Amino acid sequence: MRSAVLFVGFLAASGVIALGTTGDKAEASPQACLKFRDFGSLTKVDDRTYLASTKFGKGKYVVALRGPCRALEQPDNFYTVRLYGDRECFDRDDVLQFRFGQVCFVDSVTPAPAG
Repeated sequence: MRSAVLFVGFLAASGVIALGTTGDKAEASPQACLKFRDFGSLTKVDDRTYLASTKFGKGKYVVALRGPCRALEQPDNFYTVRLYGDRECFDRDDVLQFRFGQVCFVDSVTPAPAG
């Protein structure tokens, strides 16, 4: 009886460990999301679309904005990013808040197609 209880406990602990490592691997994927700590710069594609480069070449992401963001084109108009999510990803509903007053809302952030 005692060995059966120990065996069941071992199986349960193994399952918890396996589930925990699977979740970490999914989040560690470079394509899962644009982690804010990896965010480098934005390059204009059109009025509402920018290409985000990452530090250390970890990939590129397409950033779609809700509307035109003319403040990104003004020199010396630095911005800060307000993150609303509970994750550390730069994604939907985050805000670029500019030094001279404009704010731009992010609509989506998706991995850029390869090529």
